[in-house]
Amino acid sequence: MMLSKITPRVLWITFIGAFCAAAVLRSGLLLGWWQRDDIPVASFLVLQAASYGFSATLCLKIANDHRSWPGMRWSWLLFCASSFASLIRHILEAVQSSRVIPDFRDSAAYVPVQLPMAIALVLLLAGLLCMWRSLMSLGLGFHPKLIDILVIMLMLLALPPILSRFEVQNPEFVRGWVVALPLAGAVLLPACGAIAVLLHRIATQMKGGALARVLSYLAWFPGIRLTAMLISFRPSLWLTPVLQVLDSSIYRTAPLVFALAVAYRWQITLKADAALERDIREWSELYPDEAHVA
Repeated sequence: MMLSKITPRVLWITFIGAFCAAAVLRSGLLLGWWQRDDIPVASFLVLQAASYGFSATLCLKIANDHRSWPGMRWSWLLFCASSFASLIRHILEAVQSSRVIPDFRDSAAYVPVQLPMAIALVLLLAGLLCMWRSLMSLGLGFHPKLIDILVIMLMLLALPPILSRFEVQNPEFVRGWVVALPLAGAVLLPACGAIAVLLHRIATQMKGGALARVLSYLAWFPGIRLTAMLISFRPSLWLTPVLQVLDSSIYRTAPLVFALAVAYRWQITLKADAALERDIREWSELYPDEAHVA
């Protein structure tokens, strides 16, 4: 099975390679070594689309592991749908960037790209909420620390400058209901970040383990995306070359962080299946007659 070969180690190598490549390309652009058109944006978009395609496939498989736990099953189904919407978005962005369809640019591409992005964030937020409620039902309560409250407050304080910046940066052709699409991202991403803080606290309270690692990576995913958004929309930050390089690298590789969370969760399923297969084999060796009848 091809998916079984895409292990967390493979994803980590891909993440580090893509992060470094994005950093080098942005640094070279700032230093004047090449022009913006020389950067292979479409290649990064294809990598992002592949990451979401991988995540969507495994999320669907993981959801089948939770047939007796509806809340957790729904969370992974929502993650699957969110990944699929993001897959469509990045494919469309790749088409736009590569100019395969000459007329698919600017106003023609705006709604097709922005709509799946907004839908993906809605589904991501719903999935994070479902997962948090499911864990709460097990008694894994949220006992906030001062740092958690401060982080959530910072996310809320980031909303006004983000919203005002969106109004300034919107293209002239963005009118009517279309304005709601980028604004949805500006509101939903901090909301995802706030739920991510809750999940990260639960992961910390677990004090290690495979599930805690999965929750930590799920929490980091909206967190780093929000960090990139804040850098992009704060001129005082964006004008700093180091932060420009960091923003570009985060944006290009963020989908791989979510893929890592999904891959680590899939490893739990694979290990459980291997243990079950080993137990059945040992049982059949000890009781060959019963195994033959079964």
